[in-house]
Amino acid sequence: MSQTAVAAPHAASAARSPEPDVHQITWLMPDSKVAGPGPGRSLGYSDRLVAYLSERLPQIQQRSLVANSKRSWQLLARGEPVCIPAALRTPEREAVAYFIDAQWVPPPQLIVRRDRLERLPRNSAGEVDLARLLADTSLRGALFEGRSYGPHLDALLKQAPNPSAVSLYAHAGAADKLLNMVLADRADYTLDYDFMLRLRAPDNEAIQRSAPGSLGGNGEAELLPLPVQGADEGMIGAMACPRNAWGLAALRQIDRVLGTPAGARFLREVVESLLTPDTRRHYSSKIDAFYRERARPSKPG
Repeated sequence: MSQTAVAAPHAASAARSPEPDVHQITWLMPDSKVAGPGPGRSLGYSDRLVAYLSERLPQIQQRSLVANSKRSWQLLARGEPVCIPAALRTPEREAVAYFIDAQWVPPPQLIVRRDRLERLPRNSAGEVDLARLLADTSLRGALFEGRSYGPHLDALLKQAPNPSAVSLYAHAGAADKLLNMVLADRADYTLDYDFMLRLRAPDNEAIQRSAPGSLGGNGEAELLPLPVQGADEGMIGAMACPRNAWGLAALRQIDRVLGTPAGARFLREVVESLLTPDTRRHYSSKIDAFYRERARPSKPG
């Protein structure tokens, strides 16, 4: 009886606690010259998503701030009123952020110059054995500090026997600079989504013409995406806001827009515009299932 008498007023008080007003959201945009905001850049997923939400949530002022992954998660961990439009869940991130699922994407692939192809450890299916590659210090890896590449790849990277074989970069523009470094023969490989190569195709051509070192079979250096052994499952990209009352309220407002047939259709169209026809066919059943579920309201978690 006494426990009930004490708990009841507390529960009633919690129920009456008003949800914080969300007047402004600062979106932390990817530090990419080809998939982020700015003159001469391609209109990427994050740009189109923020524009879509701005039109449908006019009561919320929405602004964009370019930040690398490491800086973005530092801001969320501090509880700042900022959100990330595209992120992968990890146990560490779930401790500091609320999420709602927003996109289905194929797994990252190993990006390498064509003239390094024969030096890579691959299985009979042509998939790269990343564990063996990370043990080979004669090949130079370049990765993005603070970025998650999905559970399987993250685990392999943590278990790498020779951490010195991979250099980490976190400064502005690193996402593009890593691809440029591989193309210019300052690194041998990186990990990224294959559609990043399509987004930056015009930039590729300019760099290819001036890239030093060995050339591909067509007389130019060329970047190739290769599947990684064991990393064959697609990944769920989510929107993330700080794990506090403001972040929860912000995601609830966002989900009222995205958790509808129209919202899911928009999200699917944006992501599928980045995928090759072969990729869409290969993963069609998984894509269908994800966006069928996304067309319904969801709870931030």
